[in-house]
Amino acid sequence: MAIKNTLTGGKSKDDPFEAVKRRMFLVATPVGSLSMLLVWGVGLQQHNISIFNIIFLPVLAALFLVSFYLLWRQIIVLRTFEILLYTLVVVSAFCQFISVIITILLTNVSFSPDVTLWYPFVYILSFLILSTNRALLLSVLFFLSTLILGLVACIHFLLIGQPFQNVTFLVEAYCASGFCIAVLFLVAQMRERFISQSAVADDMSKLAMMDSLTQVNNRRLLNQLLQDEVKRARRHNLPLSVLLFDLDWFKKINDTLGHNSGDKVLQEVAQLLRQCIRTSDSFGRWGGDEFLCLAVNSDGDQALELAERLREAVLRHKFSTGSKVTASFGVTEFQKGDSPEALIRRADLGLYKAKADGRNRVVIVRAGITLPLFEGEKPFPVPDEKVDEAG
Repeated sequence: MAIKNTLTGGKSKDDPFEAVKRRMFLVATPVGSLSMLLVWGVGLQQHNISIFNIIFLPVLAALFLVSFYLLWRQIIVLRTFEILLYTLVVVSAFCQFISVIITILLTNVSFSPDVTLWYPFVYILSFLILSTNRALLLSVLFFLSTLILGLVACIHFLLIGQPFQNVTFLVEAYCASGFCIAVLFLVAQMRERFISQSAVADDMSKLAMMDSLTQVNNRRLLNQLLQDEVKRARRHNLPLSVLLFDLDWFKKINDTLGHNSGDKVLQEVAQLLRQCIRTSDSFGRWGGDEFLCLAVNSDGDQALELAERLREAVLRHKFSTGSKVTASFGVTEFQKGDSPEALIRRADLGLYKAKADGRNRVVIVRAGITLPLFEGEKPFPVPDEKVDEAG
């Protein structure tokens, strides 16, 4: 999966480094400002500072502090701050280098080695805030610009017949800059690959727990969630209810309209019901045209009301296939000692009863009393259960 490079740096919305970068900039920016002011003050005291730096360092430090304040107060977003900071650093570094070259050409003063000490920071900042390709391009352009200026100084000393005392250091600085760019480029590629692989792994994890047709939770995840909710209900003595429901006469839809229409109905039902339940409740496709909802912190009466709302939503919805769709619901609530399997079994009994009684209805099965589900028939072989109807 390729990482898309955009004009804003190609950052993913889920880039885990963004929050870290913000904190880092909020610390590093004032520290950088104080460092520049310290260099400026020491240079003035030692009379070892150029005319350019006398003006340049305090102005740049002030601009850094202004940028820090704007980011800290959230007047500007992180991306704007990054572009502003990068522009300040690149322009100031380039202007400083130009001033040195001009001084050399006019006064024949040798090159000052400390001018290039901060250049690696330009490259680091490039790869920190820009996309890999854009950072590489701008870093190479900056490197070539300083290289051309350095060659101009070398040629100048060559033409006037004087040795360029700092030529060795300048060559080393250029070699170090090239090496720095290469290393940062490789690190940036590894970072992008890591983000890409993490995104793929996250997508694969979601696909493993999501029904591919309806884009809701699949049975594997619902089973896991049911286990967790039952444990939580036991531990904290909280209410929990299970709603098991399927679509009435769904096979007829497939037989008369085709399986593509049946798939569309399932997709619309899944999206419709997902919008009708609370975000705290878990919902998904249990299998075929059957769906399951875990109503957390809801007792049987509350779950019964929820099931009625869902049944009405399906009944009133106008499906794109033009078919009339209804649903039958089986509901049960957690009782002390219940296992996940017991909850599903009781909800399934309620669903079976709803189907047998004419469909498009809700039946809740409560633990406690055993009643026959059909007139004239024996009770289901499940002890201590009570069946109520709604709808």
